[in-house]
Amino acid sequence: MSVQINMPSSIIALAHLNARPCRELAILIIFLLFLLSAHTEAHPHNWIQLDSTFVLDDQARLIEIKQTWAFDTYYSMMTLADAVNEHGNETVGLKVTAERMILNLAEYKYFSNLRVNGAQITLGKPTSFALTKTSTSDDEFQRPGLELTMAFKVAPSIAIEKQTLQWQVFDPMYYIAMEHSVVNNIQVIGGDATECSTELDIPEPSEEIIKYAMQLDQTQKDTPGLGKHFAETAVIRCF
Repeated sequence: MSVQINMPSSIIALAHLNARPCRELAILIIFLLFLLSAHTEAHPHNWIQLDSTFVLDDQARLIEIKQTWAFDTYYSMMTLADAVNEHGNETVGLKVTAERMILNLAEYKYFSNLRVNGAQITLGKPTSFALTKTSTSDDEFQRPGLELTMAFKVAPSIAIEKQTLQWQVFDPMYYIAMEHSVVNNIQVIGGDATECSTELDIPEPSEEIIKYAMQLDQTQKDTPGLGKHFAETAVIRCF
């Protein structure tokens, strides 16, 4: 089977997280060809498991949001190998890769969308971030993984008692599926006696949108706005 892949003008898979010149694009193409055996068409092409933590001060004001992105095995393997090959050192390679990811994600507002009572809250650059190696076992095999952690300061702080927070993390192009999956992956800590409830609203895209996503293939260059239809919404209410 012959396959032709045209690199999208804006986003393809995770290229916008770790974009580099031709050498990296060649590695990315190899990665995509590897995936074609299982995914010849349809979005998404990559997966990220999310974990979000909302930090309150002793006056129940939101002061920080912490995120962990656990990348899928295939992307982790390719990125880790590339980092080591380029820099000859895993620690240095992961540090440089993390810096590049943060730089390139800035254009997309770090895929992060926070609203308080419907009002959009803009998050600035992470105050800290790191890319670390993890591993999971599967039938005697060790599978390497990568996790990107980011901390965002919320300034000015936001009093959230009797407020409704809505939190979404998604790739607007839907090349990447990003999911908390379960409500336990969303936490609110601090705030002394403040109590908060957390719900995870699972999206219900229309049959037309699902069909459209399923018909897209690796050559699709632009799918702006598609990701929002598949984005989870974490709803937090504190009292």
